Amino acid sequence: MVTALTTHTKAVVEAILIRAAKDMTFREELLHNPQEALKDSGLKPEEIEVMAGLKKVKLEEWGIDTRSHLMMVKDNGYKIRM
Repeated sequence: MVTALTTHTKAVVEAILIRAAKDMTFREELLHNPQEALKDSGLKPEEIEVMAGLKKVKLEEWGIDTRSHLMMVKDNGYKIRM
């Protein structure tokens, strides 16, 4: 079970999602090999497990356009909850 996120961890997760929105190669690695993509992220193992559960649909729900020719983060009002 993942404990409540600290301010620092929230910032790390936000940075990961922003990078996934901007960097198509990283996004694909995050989706297909999340353990490798997040190994140097500074997240705890249990937090990496939660992030490893991300799917393309979840990224889209969080406002990340996963089309390869468009990469942007949209403010859809969702809060990150793990």
